[in-house]
Amino acid sequence: MDVDLLRPGTVPIAPDTVLWFEFLLHHDLLLSHLQKPAPDPSPTELIAKFSDAIADTLRNRLETENGEMLIESMHENVKQPAKNIALKILSLKVAAFIKWDLGQIRTLPFKTQVHLLQVLLYFTNDKTTAEIPNIDLKPDESVPSPYLFALVVYHRWLLNVTMHRITSNWQMRLGNTEISPAEENIICSHENVRKTVEFLKSALNWDEVPSMLTFDCFKLPSETNGLEFDWSSAQSISKEEFCAQLNYDLGTFFFYKEDYNLARDHFTKCLSSYKAMKENNGFVKFNIKVLEVYVRACSGDGSKGSLLEQLNTSVVNQFMGITSILQQDNIFREIPLAHRITLELDIQGALSSGTFTVARDLLNKIRALNVVRCVLDRKPTYHCSLKSAEILVWAAEVTCKSLNDADRNLIKKFLLDLVLKNEIPDLLSCVQANETLSKLFDKSELSFIKNRESNDEIPESLHKTSWILYDCFKKRKPKLEIKQLEQDLIATYDHKEIRELLKKISANQLATSVWNINPLWDLPIPIQSVIKSLPRGFLQDFSFVMMAKVREQMLNKVWISSFELLLILDKELGSGNGNIGKLSRLISWEILLVQITQLLEEWPKSTIDKVALADACEACLQTNNESVLPRTEITEHCVLCLLNLGRWEFLINFDKRWPSFEITSAIALACQELIKQKGNKKLSKNLWEIVLPIFGHAPQQSKRGNSGNSVFHDAQAQITNLRNSIMAIFGKLRDSTVLAVVISMLARLHNILKDETSLEVQVDYVMLWPAVISNANSYNMKVAHDVLSQMVTQALQYYPTNIPWLRLMGDINFANGHYNVSLKYYLKSLLIYNDYFNIPVRHDDHVFRRMIKCCIALGCNTQAAVLCQFLEEPDYVLAFRILGDQKYCNDAVDAYYHCIWDTNILEYLIHTHNKRGEYQRRKCATQVIGSLEVNSNNNEEIQREASNLRKSTFLRALCKQYVF
Repeated sequence: MDVDLLRPGTVPIAPDTVLWFEFLLHHDLLLSHLQKPAPDPSPTELIAKFSDAIADTLRNRLETENGEMLIESMHENVKQPAKNIALKILSLKVAAFIKWDLGQIRTLPFKTQVHLLQVLLYFTNDKTTAEIPNIDLKPDESVPSPYLFALVVYHRWLLNVTMHRITSNWQMRLGNTEISPAEENIICSHENVRKTVEFLKSALNWDEVPSMLTFDCFKLPSETNGLEFDWSSAQSISKEEFCAQLNYDLGTFFFYKEDYNLARDHFTKCLSSYKAMKENNGFVKFNIKVLEVYVRACSGDGSKGSLLEQLNTSVVNQFMGITSILQQDNIFREIPLAHRITLELDIQGALSSGTFTVARDLLNKIRALNVVRCVLDRKPTYHCSLKSAEILVWAAEVTCKSLNDADRNLIKKFLLDLVLKNEIPDLLSCVQANETLSKLFDKSELSFIKNRESNDEIPESLHKTSWILYDCFKKRKPKLEIKQLEQDLIATYDHKEIRELLKKISANQLATSVWNINPLWDLPIPIQSVIKSLPRGFLQDFSFVMMAKVREQMLNKVWISSFELLLILDKELGSGNGNIGKLSRLISWEILLVQITQLLEEWPKSTIDKVALADACEACLQTNNESVLPRTEITEHCVLCLLNLGRWEFLINFDKRWPSFEITSAIALACQELIKQKGNKKLSKNLWEIVLPIFGHAPQQSKRGNSGNSVFHDAQAQITNLRNSIMAIFGKLRDSTVLAVVISMLARLHNILKDETSLEVQVDYVMLWPAVISNANSYNMKVAHDVLSQMVTQALQYYPTNIPWLRLMGDINFANGHYNVSLKYYLKSLLIYNDYFNIPVRHDDHVFRRMIKCCIALGCNTQAAVLCQFLEEPDYVLAFRILGDQKYCNDAVDAYYHCIWDTNILEYLIHTHNKRGEYQRRKCATQVIGSLEVNSNNNEEIQREASNLRKSTFLRALCKQYVF
């Protein structure tokens, strides 16, 4: 159980729980606790808990009537309760128990470290107030030994803190033991560090060194005895031990400062003092191995270290002696292989960039030595990059002289494999010429290698993979030739190649009909019928293949190729009567279909002449007395094209002979009424009554049986078919007015079926549709939502900056509980509407209130409270409730305080944080309310400018979180 030892009563107390005051009542309890193998809490945790208890006691005493906290200085001039004095003595006893180990003390919060050292200096200097960093640096002979030791501990601490506060994340900010960065900088200033260095250097020359204060030096006050100290219990320190630790501290400091000469001097003296020590009484707290590494690093001589250290030294010295180091490593294998490969890559990169120049063959030598190391470690080699047999033989020779028989056998097998594969030219001759390596091979192995060498030439035909391979057999394969022609015909879209391939295929008696070559070549029935009625021959086959290619290119959205193929086929047909004339007429409509499809796919940036296209569509629909009529797909595309191009009058007055004309005519009528009446009158119900049935449920059958189920399934199938046909039309709508009409109708229907005022969606023209539906329960709400979402998503695909539709998408996601996505679309609309917040953000209570609800639902309470200011009339009740009931928060909390400009909210924040004891956040809110531009006495222009700046900053931050 995790129990706070210094806060009794916060959790149920276990029988073995030790309360903080028990350490005061039982003097032996602290020592027995610290002597445990793994005391919990640890010594440093105990010091932190004692410090927190002291701070809480002082805070309760210093609180004023209005709840404000007096700022506590570092002085000890406040009369301390006896309990606090006892807790400070306990802290010193714990620090003495750990032998004043600065490594452990630095893990404490910074202010706790400062207070601990102040208390030590205070009690050792006859209760004279000590304020860090204003410490006397010139002790004379009258300075008592305990105070002298306290000064040494303080200056060692300051020196260590100066290094570690920059080089590591050493400072932990816990609870209310905090200190400002400005105070940290003052304590660790350059002047204070200089004085500390001078003090420690002078301490090295002291004739007598102070004794180390121990656990028994500090006595707890009692009822009979006051505050007493037993300095005679201090443990003596030898001169060597004292100088070793201080030299180590100074050496590490100068090493950090990159003054390696001074660091080397102190490290050398430290090592000498350490070797002269007879025993270590606990004052020395460094690792001798680390000290030796420091000495070698400062001396710059890595020749006496390990091979890895020698390698690092060589790298620093421009790779001097690198090959000899790698040769030794091939024998002892101390350097990790990854380091060696990295070295090779570093040299390669430096040479290629021209950073420095080295010997020409250095890189190849390192590669060869690394290859030998890979062979000996039985790792995969990369000898393909080696081109020089001489360098590889050199690397293997210098290593083989010191290897055992097993390793020599590995080298032998590797070289034998290279020779047999003939990957490196002249390798065999180089091996034979080398006295050391030639002894690895006997005469039988060398003769075997020579016999394997041959100059057999591989026939050129074996390198070929094309069909010409079969020519070497002087025997034709007609079936294979036909298959190859058919494959070429399927792959090509060049009309000239198609013409030549068809001629070759038709000349071959074994060829199948072009109609059966590709099962995916499926033409519409009207076109297929007309082509089949053509005379059997080239024209029929050519027409079929060309039309099939047109269909493929349309699916691939290669409009130019589709258009060109149709024109070429039309030119091939020429002018004629009968079936040729019918096919030519059908081709002209297919050209129209390609243009319409291209227009819809490239909307709104298509380069097609829209006026000419609309005229062609009208002419196509007015085809009545001809023997061949356009097929249904083309007429539907013509109607949709006219609807998107604004030819609404034609669609309204046109004869509705096809089913798709009814809904497009109703949409055209609604668009025309909207434009003429400027959105001031209700629209006709034609479109409403056509679309409404697709959201209905099939009627339920009261009787069970096969006939009832059959009727139910038929009704459901009818609704599904109607929905699919209407959605197919909706999917091809592109014009903004047409989309606005359909979306507003679907939004109205969504609100009626949802029947929740707080979740209604808003968009332009939504009020122009009927407000009620009879028997609303018989309609499917989920289908209505899906259709609306699909249409708005489609509209934003073509008009991504349409602000009403972005807000509508936010409303739809809000109604369905997708708050993260809802915020994304609301912020997008604000982003576009306010020019990325470069202009003042305007009031929009509908959007901001829903954004507030989204933030609350996501647990981002601070964001919600900031947004309460954005309303035309700030909602203080809601903001205070959000901030007051805040138990957890998923946002950055006080990081958003600089975005609050309303002083009422800031004052409430200060009060709330003070009540909860959150003093750092209260300090942040106090700094914000104290800024000049937030002053409520400023004129309106300054207040407005301050609010606009904070609005844009906050909304940009939200956009980074939810949008980008």
